[in-house]
Amino acid sequence: MPVIIQCPSCESRLKVAEDKRGKKINCPKCEYGFKVDSGGADYHADDPDSEDRPRARRADADDEERGEVRIRSKKKGKKKQASSRWLWIAGSAGGGAVVLGLLIWAAVMFLGGAPPAQPITTWEKYTSSEQGEFGFVYPADWHEKSYGIKDRREVEITGPGASITIKESIGGSLLGDIAGGLSRGGPDNDELSPVAQVHEARRPDTKGYEEKPAKTVMARHGKVRRSAYAQGSKRGYRVTMLMNLTALDIYCECRASDWATLRPAFERFIESLGRGAPP
Repeated sequence: MPVIIQCPSCESRLKVAEDKRGKKINCPKCEYGFKVDSGGADYHADDPDSEDRPRARRADADDEERGEVRIRSKKKGKKKQASSRWLWIAGSAGGGAVVLGLLIWAAVMFLGGAPPAQPITTWEKYTSSEQGEFGFVYPADWHEKSYGIKDRREVEITGPGASITIKESIGGSLLGDIAGGLSRGGPDNDELSPVAQVHEARRPDTKGYEEKPAKTVMARHGKVRRSAYAQGSKRGYRVTMLMNLTALDIYCECRASDWATLRPAFERFIESLGRGAPP
């Protein structure tokens, strides 16, 4: 049964549980701290010998009508605090899981998480300028961007998880002229041809880059040099093509998982390379 006591400070009538006898409590109105002794009298914590404090008594129905203030059990408060703490932990864990999920989704979307490549069935034609310096065909649903000036064109073609880059330069053609002047190979010796020597001279010296022996293949322009390579999770072709005054350095690249699907498309693109617009 609860008992009624009076706060020694503000004289508010307080209702407390019997198990509060001998324990320190705080008045909920003025926050004054005092103890209720085991014998029934309440006294201030700093004045334990005081005997003129009001006596505690049991609560009755009149106290309920007067709206006496009741001191709740600390055990209930502790349970409530523990419950709130677990709710906060659960909420934080849930929020962290959402953030982690978003980060994973972003990594998948922006770091090569495009869906698997599909075989290329439709094509677009490209010509570098009105003068028709060079041209080729490329997958119709890929995006083409070109810039630069005559004899120094650059073209970027991008698709899902794949790309084709072309860089035109005069320097490559000059190297080809020098190699042609120094070459002692016959006209049928592809390994000593100018395009083969320029192709070998321009091989990237990059960590993790591995290239297979080059081959001479036929394009619309004539003979070009082609090497298959791997770098990390990427696979591709590196191609060198010498024209009259310029050279083209070309990279066809995709994810290793798409190589078998896109390799035929890359090879068709290489075959279509030549001066002027493709047929």
